Amino acid sequence: MDFNATKLFIAVVNAGSFSAASEKMNVPISTLSRKITELEQALNVQLLERSRQGVKPTYKGQQFFEQTRLGIELLEDAQKSVTSAHKLQGKLRLSAPPSFSIWWDLLIDFQQRYPDINVFCHSSDRVVDLFEDGVDVALRMGNLNTDDVIAKPVMTVEILFVASPKLLARHGTPKTLTEMARLPVAAWESLNHGFFEWDSGTEKVKYEPFFSTNNVQGLIHYALSGMGVTHLPDVLARPWLESGELVALLPDTAKQALPLHLVYARHKHPSALVRAYLDFCSEWVGQLK
Repeated sequence: MDFNATKLFIAVVNAGSFSAASEKMNVPISTLSRKITELEQALNVQLLERSRQGVKPTYKGQQFFEQTRLGIELLEDAQKSVTSAHKLQGKLRLSAPPSFSIWWDLLIDFQQRYPDINVFCHSSDRVVDLFEDGVDVALRMGNLNTDDVIAKPVMTVEILFVASPKLLARHGTPKTLTEMARLPVAAWESLNHGFFEWDSGTEKVKYEPFFSTNNVQGLIHYALSGMGVTHLPDVLARPWLESGELVALLPDTAKQALPLHLVYARHKHPSALVRAYLDFCSEWVGQLK
C-alpha cells in the first residue's frame, strides 16, 4: 500500500474537498486525484464519493480512514523523531478562549522552550470542532458537555466580584448580592445569552447590567475606570488586586468555580508535539499555585 497516497487520502477527507486539501498540502489537485484513484485501484474499492459540493468517504472509505489515520500519525511521529536531531519541530494548532491573557504568557514560555515548534492559536467564543477545524488541543472553561474528547484537567478558576476603590467611594461597599445589584454592573454577555442572575447558594438575585460584552478586557477596562462592578476570573484579576487598583467584594460569598480543561480528539493519538504541550501546560500552571 502506498504510504504517501494514504496520507493524501486522509488529508482530502479531513479537508472535505480536493481544492482545500491541495491548498493545505501544497499538492496539485491533479496529483491528489491521480494518487487516490491509484490507491482505490490497488485496494479494489471506492474510497471517496465525489460531487460538486466536495468529497466524502464511502462506507468502506470511512473504515479505511479510521483504521489508517492512527498508523499514519505514528509513522509521521517516528519520521520526525529520527530526522529532527531529537528536536521537537512542526506546527501545533491550538484554541483558547478570547481575552484569557495568561495563556499568551504560557505560549510565549512554551515557544521559548521549544523554538522549533510553530504555533497557531485560534481565539473565539465559538467552541471549535477539533476534527473539522483541524485543532490539535483546545483550552475550554466550564462543563464540556461532550464525550467525543479526552479532557485533561488543568486548573479551577474562581470567579470574583471586583470593583475599583473609586466606584466604592461613590456608592459604598456592598454587603450582600442585593446591594451589589444596585451598583452599576458590567457583565459578560454573548449574542445568545441575556440572562443575568447571581446565586450564592443562600441568596439569588437578578440584575440588569448597564454595560455588557463578550470581551473580558472590556470588563477589566470598565472596572479599572470605576465605571462598574464586574465578575472576573481570579487569575486575570490578580495583578490589579495585588496593586490595589481593584478590590474583591463579598469575600465570604460562595464563589463560582469553573474547571479548565485541555481537550483533544478521543480518536486521535496524541503526537509528540501535543504531549509536549500538555505536559508543559501542567508544569507551567503548577508554578502559578
